[in-house]
Amino acid sequence: MDAARHWAARPVRAEVVDARAQDPEDWQQALATHEAQFEEAEHDGFAVWPENEQALRMFLALRHCWRMDSMSGQYLGIERPAIESTLRLMGVKRRLRREIFEQIMLMEDAALPVLNRK
Repeated sequence: MDAARHWAARPVRAEVVDARAQDPEDWQQALATHEAQFEEAEHDGFAVWPENEQALRMFLALRHCWRMDSMSGQYLGIERPAIESTLRLMGVKRRLRREIFEQIMLMEDAALPVLNRK
């Protein structure tokens, strides 16, 4: 659950660089800085118990499968069919799927309040 909160609270580093307003050398420097920040954000380190690693990998694989309310922009949760298909596609053994599904649901519950407070 802490890993899900950590993921949900990640900083958004979507900076738009207007290449027309800068010469190519400035633009390349801005791009290099942006890539370094992205690399740092991706590898800021978070300890995960070995028994939770597979569930975290599945949770991260589902990062683009969140349902959102079109009126409020609030996150509603992860698409349930996406969870099942991701577990199958990622080769999770049938006997482990239910346990990992339940772990993903706990992570979803932990991430939702963080995602929706932004």
